Amino acid sequence: MSLLEEGKANTHLTHLEELVLTQGPKGYEMATAFLLELLGTLKGNTESRVQTSVKWDGAPAIFAGINPENGKFFVGTKSIFNKVPKINYTPEDVVRNHGHAPGLVDKLIKALKYLPDLGIEKILQGDFMFDDEMLEVTNIDGEPHYQFKPNTIVYAVPVDSDLGREIGQAKFGIVFHTTYDSLDSGATFGADVSGLKQAPGVWFDDAFFTDDTGTVTLTNDEEKEVKNLIKNADSANSRINYDGLPMDLLNIYINSEIKKGEFLESPEKSFQGFKNWFSTRVEKRVDSLKSEKGKMRAFQRGEKALEEIQNREEDILNLFEVSRFLFEAKNIFIRKYNNAVYNTKHFVDDGSGDLVASNPEGYVAVDREGNGVKFVDRLEFSRANFMIDKGDKFQQNESLTVFWGNDGFSVTKTLIEWSGNLPTVEAENKVAFERLTNGEAITSFVGTASEAKTVLAEAVNWALAEERRKQRRKLPTGLIGTLDFTLNEENGEVIAVIAGGFKPPHRGHMDMVQHYADMADKVKLFIGRSARPIADDERGRKVTAEKSLAIWNKYLADAGLDDRVDVEIIEGSPMKASYSVLENAVPGQTILMGCGAKDTYFSPKALAKYTPEGVQAQAAPCPTIINPNTNKPYSATAVRATIKDNDIEGFAKFLPLSSLGRAEEIFQILSEPLGEISGAGAAGGYALPLGAKPPRRRTPPVVGSEKEKKRHPKNFIAEEDELVNEVVDYLLGITVG
Repeated sequence: MSLLEEGKANTHLTHLEELVLTQGPKGYEMATAFLLELLGTLKGNTESRVQTSVKWDGAPAIFAGINPENGKFFVGTKSIFNKVPKINYTPEDVVRNHGHAPGLVDKLIKALKYLPDLGIEKILQGDFMFDDEMLEVTNIDGEPHYQFKPNTIVYAVPVDSDLGREIGQAKFGIVFHTTYDSLDSGATFGADVSGLKQAPGVWFDDAFFTDDTGTVTLTNDEEKEVKNLIKNADSANSRINYDGLPMDLLNIYINSEIKKGEFLESPEKSFQGFKNWFSTRVEKRVDSLKSEKGKMRAFQRGEKALEEIQNREEDILNLFEVSRFLFEAKNIFIRKYNNAVYNTKHFVDDGSGDLVASNPEGYVAVDREGNGVKFVDRLEFSRANFMIDKGDKFQQNESLTVFWGNDGFSVTKTLIEWSGNLPTVEAENKVAFERLTNGEAITSFVGTASEAKTVLAEAVNWALAEERRKQRRKLPTGLIGTLDFTLNEENGEVIAVIAGGFKPPHRGHMDMVQHYADMADKVKLFIGRSARPIADDERGRKVTAEKSLAIWNKYLADAGLDDRVDVEIIEGSPMKASYSVLENAVPGQTILMGCGAKDTYFSPKALAKYTPEGVQAQAAPCPTIINPNTNKPYSATAVRATIKDNDIEGFAKFLPLSSLGRAEEIFQILSEPLGEISGAGAAGGYALPLGAKPPRRRTPPVVGSEKEKKRHPKNFIAEEDELVNEVVDYLLGITVG
């Protein structure tokens, strides 16, 4: 039975239980077909053949073989599928194409040295497992083992075993798992290595079990349990109306459960969890917007979406049940396979450097048509992978999978591979990186397709810079400025510019100012004029620019920064004021355009437009600052809520540590009604700053006079321009596993 109507190989590997979330009814049909065919295979049914392979956790992916166009042997990474392919025939090609990644260069040059002797006739894709420099000998249970760690899993093989003796003699190890007829053909899961030559210094293997039948056999009770789970899944699936279900959001939410060590144990509990999770997303979106109108529109859209989710409760509950039944059936097979692969031992780092025994990452089931699906115990390996503290361990071979659109297409590359195939950017985007690693499709949060490469480049930039940044934070403050800004070597002045509403300023804002003060000689902080109302406040109070300024002056004095940070209320656009600083900079100065980690408005093109000759400028995103009381970013909305509730204790938790002694004083400033502020004098015990202007009175707009705003389309696929096509081709054209 073909699992795809056209019989075309499915080159995207996904978890079996996710097929129903990524492809709806067709995905469910595919998932159950895999389970039934695999069941038949293990029972010896020759009509039903599904091969199973161990999912090795190697990195990077290496491609090797003969290029049919010229008959030459080559090696490469997934960049061989780029619009401008990076194909390596010689060591010089490797250095030219991948010189930015010395570790990768070393592995590819070794591949060029050892793999031609295997006699590869087509093109094979494999995972690099080890070289002779990586192999270590360690004692496990009193027995010496060869140990190597190509990616997340640490592999250990007894020295005194057949496999151990083979590995001990090798200088290069690789596991092949995918075959291509040419650079233009689709991928076929599986690699037949039986015809390859044995070459000195090379250990290679395919990933397949030699014979599943007999090696892995289900008991009658296990067979009955699998069939019963499929029957239950069939029943729940028949009750689902798939039209209009928010599949992307549901998939992302499920990943958040896995991080907590859960997987749809209770559909009702998960449905409530999904609603809470979605509500939080809406709140974050509302808080991120500047204008009250924008906030209101986002809030209304969120409320409508939440209402639609509630209306689809039964469909979502049944969908959760289906996914859970498939998950349980899959795990029956996983447990059987785990008992059959202990010629190698597997460990994961628990984040502290200690190794914890683990099962293999998982398995890949492949049907006759070349369609593949992942069998991974997500509550073991995936969660372990999520929970490892990678903040201290970002490596160039760290993998990042980027999803595109609603249909499950994805591309997986190492960070350094991504970096080599993306535009060069200076900005970093931590939020984008976190959303991508959580499994969100990039098309779900990037405004236009033309931005996709830039945002992805900024996300990768952040990940690669994280270790350097952590080391940088350990250095004395006086040295920090010398690390990133070395071009102005004559001690040129560094000025950081920050613009925002700050209604009101809180500890997160103050930490941000300190962040830039550590980097710059001077900080200019611009406050937007518009006031922010305290929601549902009976007294109609607002947080005004004047109140914000008064509070900033107290914060800065308490922190000893009042001589280095200039604060100003801006009548027009704070963003324009930021660019004005840049426009008026003098040669030798470096201007840092401060912004949030998720902001992308200081593009290299825009900066180049306003940067005078002899001046350096760069976007300088501040890392997201987390409130330790909530484990969420600080929120001005939450601060305003404490004012409404007259909750001074809660309010104090949002103050900078250096200003805690002023809690009552600052609380009183924010508690004064708007009517008590006068442009001519005192307001609530404080005066307008010298030169500050009173709030502008705006003439109400004439109804019908508003100009209709043009909006950019959000549908990526519908955008018809060359750049969009390039992005889509780039991302989807190399979707190979």
